[in-house]
Amino acid sequence: MNDKKVRPLIDKLTKNYPTVIKSIWMTSSSESGEADTIIFLLDDTEQVDSITTNEIKLQAQKLAKSLKLRGKTDLIFYKLSDYWELIRHGSPVTFTEIRDGIPLYDPSGFFLPLKKLLLEGRVPGTKEAMRSLIQQSPLRLLRIERVHTVSIMDALSSAVVDAAQAPLMNVGVSPPTPKSVPDQLRIHFVRKRKLSPEYVKYYEDVIKTWKKLEHGELKILKPEKIDELVEKATRFVEKMEELMQKI
Repeated sequence: MNDKKVRPLIDKLTKNYPTVIKSIWMTSSSESGEADTIIFLLDDTEQVDSITTNEIKLQAQKLAKSLKLRGKTDLIFYKLSDYWELIRHGSPVTFTEIRDGIPLYDPSGFFLPLKKLLLEGRVPGTKEAMRSLIQQSPLRLLRIERVHTVSIMDALSSAVVDAAQAPLMNVGVSPPTPKSVPDQLRIHFVRKRKLSPEYVKYYEDVIKTWKKLEHGELKILKPEKIDELVEKATRFVEKMEELMQKI
């Protein structure tokens, strides 16, 4: 940044009006780094009359002329309240001024945090914000897919547990925990040839998959895997209903 030519202008104005000038920055499009535009932000949240603001503008223009800046460098003055409205309403020119701006005077820390927020894509309506939204879209879709997967598996696991407990309780078994269900099914039904071992395996596949999701070992399931587990859970529940009828 080559701000040596504009430094006397900045120092003089900020010394004379330290409470009025909130921030000053410049933009430069040349390789030398010389200022194309110097932007002054005047704090009008306090009682600042138009005479004072006019004095600042007049003094800045005289200093710029004496330093031979006029004709090369534009001086732009904004009131803080007006500038904030431009930001709120998404002025492209304003965002460009902030994006390309190089701070020259910013004692209250207004400009640099605003520039940082803009570049991080946290100011709505900017191209940075749009880029950030696009980058986040795949992550949002993955989160939606995970929520959908967890919801389905939670329902499937509850269905097979409830279905298994019913016939077991009917033969005198205290309500078994989900973990103990397979052993109880084998003891009371598989060994007595009332239930094929494959149905116990269906139950275990559903519960094990659900536990892996619950513990974060799995993030999402492929659609074909979900279809397979839905089919297994459906067949298991239907078989438990048959057992209940036979009992």
